[in-house]
Amino acid sequence: MNRQKLVLCLLILMLVAAIGYALLRSPKEQHVAALTYRTGTAAAPRKPAQAPTRPAPGAPAAAESQSQVHLALLDQDRGRSAGFRRNLFSPIFKEEVKLPPFKPVPLPLPPKPVALPPPPPVPVAPPPPPPPTEEDLIGREMAKFTFLGFLKKGDERTVFLSKDREIFLAKKGSTLAGKYQVSGLTDDAITIKSLSGGKEVVIPLVENRSLVRRIGPNTRTP
Repeated sequence: MNRQKLVLCLLILMLVAAIGYALLRSPKEQHVAALTYRTGTAAAPRKPAQAPTRPAPGAPAAAESQSQVHLALLDQDRGRSAGFRRNLFSPIFKEEVKLPPFKPVPLPLPPKPVALPPPPPVPVAPPPPPPPTEEDLIGREMAKFTFLGFLKKGDERTVFLSKDREIFLAKKGSTLAGKYQVSGLTDDAITIKSLSGGKEVVIPLVENRSLVRRIGPNTRTP
């Protein structure tokens, strides 16, 4: 409640101050004794202005009024401005300066082609190996057998061969691997014959060694 009263008092004081300021700043009326020009009366003719009298030479100059215009000062030649002066009669558009014709820069010549070395010759594939002969096939098959020893009874000989942990007994006329036949047998060699082509291969007998072939032209043993 006290706060509202305080605010109300402040507003009243501000209003009074504003009214007083407005009264002080308002224009005041002035009164004159008589009007110079009255309504309905003719205006008096004005007297022509008299030229100012020049004082006599040697006489002291009278004090001039501040309201007089010094015409002599207007007739004085003032210094001309030394600023930029433009010729009004000069042509507006000046003649364009003709530039020399544009000469294109010559392009550099392309480099001469460099001769490339000839390509290397294509390597010729070696000819395929010739197909294995019948003797080669017999030798490869017999190399799978190992000679263990032989048994001799009179003129009959029997050899003991092993292959893949199996033991085979072979004598003259026996068949090996289903397509080879023992055509001859001695104490030092065994002759194997192909049943399909009739080719014969002589293989030396070395104990505990594989049967390595030795080709002979139709070697026969008694």
